[in-house]
Order: sequence, then C-alpha cells, then structure tokens
Amino acid sequence: MTHAEFEHTIPHLRPLVVRVGRDFFGNAEDAEDVAQDSLIRLWTYCEKLNAQRNLEALAVMVAKNVCVERYHKLGQIPTSPLEESLAPCTTEADAPLLAREAMQRIDHAMRQLSPREQSLFKARHIDDKSVDEIAAEAHLPKPSVKSMISMAKAKLKRLIDNEK
Repeated sequence: MTHAEFEHTIPHLRPLVVRVGRDFFGNAEDAEDVAQDSLIRLWTYCEKLNAQRNLEALAVMVAKNVCVERYHKLGQIPTSPLEESLAPCTTEADAPLLAREAMQRIDHAMRQLSPREQSLFKARHIDDKSVDEIAAEAHLPKPSVKSMISMAKAKLKRLIDNEK
C-alpha cells in the first residue's frame, strides 16, 4: 500500500483509534494522543501492508498496543468498565490510588493464569481477534478455543474477586 493510498484510509481509521484511546483512558486528550501515535505507526509501515489486510482490525490492534505501552510508560490509570467495577465508588482524593490498586489486582490475576490461558485471553480480549483466527493460529478446534477462553475469563474473574 502506498502512502497516498493510506492517506485515503485515515479518515476512516481515525475514529476507530480515537475510540480505543477514549475507552482505555476515559478522556479525549489521551484518546487524541493514542490516535496520533497509532496512525504514525501505521503510516511508518504502510508500504509493507497488503491492501487485502483488514486495516480496521490492524488499526484497533495497534491502538490497543499504544494504550498499553502508554499506560506502562507513563503510569496513567485507564478507566475501563472492568476497572470501574473493581474500584470502590469514591469521590475522594484517593480515587487514583484505588484505581491503581484495581489495575494491580488485574495484573496480578493475569499473571496467575497459565501461559496458554494468558495467550488465548489476550488474543481474544486485548488483540480483539476472532475465535476463528485464534483457532487457526493455535491449530485447535474452534469449540475448544471458545471453551478455553471462557474458562480463562471465569478464572480471571474469580481471582480478581478473591483479591478484594
């Protein structure tokens, strides 16, 4: 794909990556930073991209990676629905600390999953891959992949609930 061809896709891709940033960080400013970083990364590699590849899915995956890198690098606290459900309701000044503790519970629970559970869970819920894609990559039957992802998700929820 040429740079000129990629320029024509930017108006379609930009809202997708902004939404990922907004969903992750909960504010427009960080969402814009995520969008810019994501589109720059895609621009850098656009000549290596195949026009038949699903650019929307690739853009979302790149944006999610940018969010995670930004979170780890800057220590920013995302406000996803999962984290909001873990953090106690508060309007006090300790809200960032409570959110950080919730994120630490999630990270700790993820580390307790087996490598295969982590891999499947991340592929489905972080990389946003379909069950069909995961099954093909893992050389496993689709029903097995669905079952393993479901069990990993239940285990993760149980681990998080036990840490409260």
